[in-house]
Amino acid sequence: MKKSMFAAAALAVLMPLAATAEEMTPVTVNIEFDHALLASDAGAKLVMSSIRDQARDACRAPGSKFGRTAATDFSCVDDVTAKATVIILQQREAMGLTTAPAFAREATVQTAALEQR
Repeated sequence: MKKSMFAAAALAVLMPLAATAEEMTPVTVNIEFDHALLASDAGAKLVMSSIRDQARDACRAPGSKFGRTAATDFSCVDDVTAKATVIILQQREAMGLTTAPAFAREATVQTAALEQR
């Protein structure tokens, strides 16, 4: 039952995730979400929060045993979030599913922000 509720989507391959200035590491993220939640604004907010959390986890460089704390590349988080929302919205449109206005607005905002980066 649980497998049918979750749909893996929104693979976003990016070039940020560098905690150092010049080093770039590609990031591949498999975002999981429940398609049914995207039918309502309240559910869309939960999905957006989940996408951002999953992006944050993917864009975190681990700390070291020598005391360096884990570092999160927030530019990477923004890119993953933006690409994921756009891909999810496109997939839902292709599937003929209705998407909550809150998610559609967020995808539009994320697209605009992505184009400006």
